[in-house]
Amino acid sequence: LSHVANTAHKQRGWLDIKSGELLSPVLVPRQIGSPGYQATQDLIVTTLSQLGYAISWDNFTTSTPIGDVKMANIIATKNPSAAKRLILSAHYESKIVPGGEFIGATDSAVPVAMMLDIAKGLATLIDQQSSTDISLQMVFFDGEEAFEQWTLADSIYGSRHLAEFWERSPDSATVAALSDVKEHRPELERVDLMVLMDLIGASNNMFTALQVPTAELFTQLSELENRLLGAGYISRNYMNTKIPPGAGGVDDDHRPFVQRNIPVLHLISTPFPQVWHSLADNADALNATVIADMSLIMRSFVASYLQLNIDEGDSGKAESESTQADSPTSAPTIDIAALSDTVFIGRLLVALLVVASTYMLVTMFWNRRA
Repeated sequence: LSHVANTAHKQRGWLDIKSGELLSPVLVPRQIGSPGYQATQDLIVTTLSQLGYAISWDNFTTSTPIGDVKMANIIATKNPSAAKRLILSAHYESKIVPGGEFIGATDSAVPVAMMLDIAKGLATLIDQQSSTDISLQMVFFDGEEAFEQWTLADSIYGSRHLAEFWERSPDSATVAALSDVKEHRPELERVDLMVLMDLIGASNNMFTALQVPTAELFTQLSELENRLLGAGYISRNYMNTKIPPGAGGVDDDHRPFVQRNIPVLHLISTPFPQVWHSLADNADALNATVIADMSLIMRSFVASYLQLNIDEGDSGKAESESTQADSPTSAPTIDIAALSDTVFIGRLLVALLVVASTYMLVTMFWNRRA
């Protein structure tokens, strides 16, 4: 924990609200096609390309209540030849709100900046990762917000398109990395876990286990958080384990992936920030301590999930002299073996829930016809 925490503290300026190189540039209106939207695309691609991620685009045109709109999901994959993926995801565009320019600082400028912070902050450790079994993949969804009123059709345009595409096809970066392979399996079959982040950065942020299949993983995340809190690296708890898993649900970009039996850890603040979908969701709504805490929690989670070898980190570059004086501490480890069993059971539960929901809908349909 000390290596990740002290390095994150040294690099905290990246997420500074006023001047941070990863956060400040995205605290602008990012409506589809706007200058801020295009600048955010450029920041994502430039930052991750420089870190050695393979960039692919999922470009498409879709019908919306305001007409046909061009959209683009951005996928960045480290070591795309790896067998499995840990996906971090968030949407990067901001909502069209009448009466002014909506920024969406919590929704979802901060999650986007956190993803870049994780990639950059763990870059040395990830580059030294010897295993080719699992890699980190970043997915930036377009078109999450409704153009008029949130419905199944008017929402999550980007995630619906990507899930459908990946269900039958590999990502272009995977194809390029495995050019000697004649037949590629669909990209969804490579997904070990998807983490979806949303509405992060407000002072009242709290998170619960919204998905039953990944409830055990949420518990492990909470335990990791408790270790960080006990060591004085974060200011408070954010993971609420008192609410039963699956007690509440929020429709979001995870839906089309859950429908295809992909395990998802959905980290969206419940309750929502008070500024949700208002013009007040700007830089003034953000809490610097919450952002720093959540960034460290997620850095630690990724280091643990990927089982990065902290002892092989480039301590000469990454840590201060005080950090080097600390006794070596291995990264807290997410129990991958236990998680594999949990994910298998979770996927079975999701499949059963889908079947049950379909049966209920068909039954209701015929009852209404009768």
